[in-house]
Parts: sequence; structure tokens; C-alpha cells
Amino acid sequence: MKKTLFITFLSLAIIKFSTAQILCIQYFQQNDSVGVGVGSNNLIINGGFENNNCGINSNNYSFCPNSFHYNCNIANWICTGGGSLSYASFYTYEYHIIQGARAPYFGNWYCNACSGNIVSYNNDTSCLINSGPIVTGIPAGYPISLGSYGLDSGVSLSQTVSGLVSGNAYVLEFWAGGESDGLVGGGNIYPGRGLFAVDIGFGSTFLRNNHTPVQTGPTGTRFLIEFNATSSSHTVKFTNWGHICSNCTELVIDDVRLYTPQFLPPNVTDCSVGTNENYIYGNNLTISPNPFISQTTITFNKEQKNATIKIIDVLGNSIQQSTINNRQSIIDMSAFAKGIYFVRIETEKGIENRKIIKQ
Repeated sequence: MKKTLFITFLSLAIIKFSTAQILCIQYFQQNDSVGVGVGSNNLIINGGFENNNCGINSNNYSFCPNSFHYNCNIANWICTGGGSLSYASFYTYEYHIIQGARAPYFGNWYCNACSGNIVSYNNDTSCLINSGPIVTGIPAGYPISLGSYGLDSGVSLSQTVSGLVSGNAYVLEFWAGGESDGLVGGGNIYPGRGLFAVDIGFGSTFLRNNHTPVQTGPTGTRFLIEFNATSSSHTVKFTNWGHICSNCTELVIDDVRLYTPQFLPPNVTDCSVGTNENYIYGNNLTISPNPFISQTTITFNKEQKNATIKIIDVLGNSIQQSTINNRQSIIDMSAFAKGIYFVRIETEKGIENRKIIKQ
């Protein structure tokens, strides 16, 4: 499918985290990418999964070494878990693929998400607490796959990403979809949402994915997981255990990207704002007075061209914005409550965040 050149956000929610290194999860019911102009700044290699030596449209081509059907690999990605009967592979005719010609399908039969054993499938999803596509409430040790499909390990694809700066914020973006019945023009026997997990080094985050049959012009989900790096490398890992209900889809992912928040468009929240100050101007930019009563002034050492000034509250919400083309900008905060705020300064030189205090 040819991508459009504009972004349409069909729906959005932001889940913020107050303790873990994950800052927030945003999701958009759309196929088009969110990050703008990422290009070679994507730290994921082969995020479209096009570089592989796998056949298509057959269970006899699996990229998972534990599978009896294993006979191919995806460059830069490692498949782990699953069992001898796992059939994670490539299909092109039954799924909506939004980047290139291929997307990996995490085929692993059925699983028990909330209770049950490894022998029989009991279709229990009562533990799932859903906030949009984000899931909590799954007991420790679950989901579990059945018998020869990998037990509690599920089937996973992972890639270790290097070159990160510890303490800096990054965005993991990917598209998630699911399966249909495999017949173009046919019906959908898996219309229910699936369940999968993403781990970027802080444990599994459980998410739901929609089925995306090609014949109905489907819409998948774009996920953005923003996090603070805790080392120079992080491993990105996607896991599917199998169908969680008799008509629930399994997982298809595509277009995986990892980049810094500077590539987020202006109408998408950068959850890292307010968590750290960063200085690119140093003494060449002053904010005074600070603390202040009602107004403060931002002063550059030289005139700026189309500099954007945003005021961000401690929850990451942009509450005021202006553009300047000179050396100074007066920030009037008389209408806002006392407290801590952040000034986000965006210029050709880059983005700087500074803390300000209204008394």
C-alpha cells in the first residue's frame, strides 16, 4: 500500500508511567507512520523485515529455530521461544502489510491468557484489564502456550539496538495488525483482538492488536513507546503466545522504528518534556527572572529565525506556544497557577528544555 504524505490521527490515547523508565505509551488507530523525517536516524535495522531468505504463504517456512519448520532467517532479528510446532512465518496474501512486501506473522496456535494448563485450551480472558489496547491484570507465569508451541516462552522476535545515550529519551514506533482467514474476498474468522507483549528492557508490556485482513481496507494500530535509555544498548523484543480466544487474531508487526523524540510531529506529545533539562545554548540564552511572579523573558545572544517557544506543564501538556524572530520573548504566565513549568525552545540549532518556576 502506498503511504499518504499526511498524518491522520483516527484515535489517540496516552498512558503515562510515573515510576518505570517507560515514560508513556501512545497509540493511533491508523496505518500511516507517526515520526516525521526519521530516515537514516532509525536505530532499528531491517525494521520492515524485507531483508530475509524466507519463502512465503506456507507453514513450511519458519524463521524460528525451535520450530520443526525452521529453514530461514530475518536479517538482524533473532527468533527465540516457541516450540517444535510453532509456525511463525511470512504471509503476503492475508494480511494488510503497510511497509514493503512482507511482515512477520507470529503463528503459535492457541494459548491460555489467564488460567488453565499447557494441555487444553480454556478460552479464559477474564483477567484482562483493558485500557484501549494496553493490558494489565495478567497473572504471573501467563500467558502460556499449549504443549509443543513453546509453553510460557511464547514465540519472540528481538533485536539489540546500540548507540543509545543513557539517560536520553527514545521512541519505539511500530505498526501492529493481525490475521484474517487467508482468502482474498472471503470472510474473517479471527475478528477479535489479539494479545502480545513488547519488552524494551523493563519487562513485558502487554498490548492488544486488531485483525487486519487485506480485503476490507483495514486499519492497524501505530504504537509509540517513549522511554529513557538506561544503557548504551537496549533489546527490543516482541512476543506472541497464540490465539487468546477462539476468534481472536494472532500478531503481525511491521515498520519498526526507534528514534529520538525530535522526529515527533508538533501535534504528538513528547513525554520526555519535563523529565530532564537539556542545554544546547548554554550562556547564549537566559531566562530571567526565574523564579518569577507573572512574567519572565527569554533572551538569545542573537536574533532568531522562526524560533518556537512552548510552555509545558509537569504532565507534559503544551499550554502555551509562540513564535519569535528576534532576540527576546516575554512569557506571560499570569493566567496560570503557581508551580514548576518547562520552556521548550525549538530553533534551527535544536531543542532545549529549561525549567521555570512561577511563584
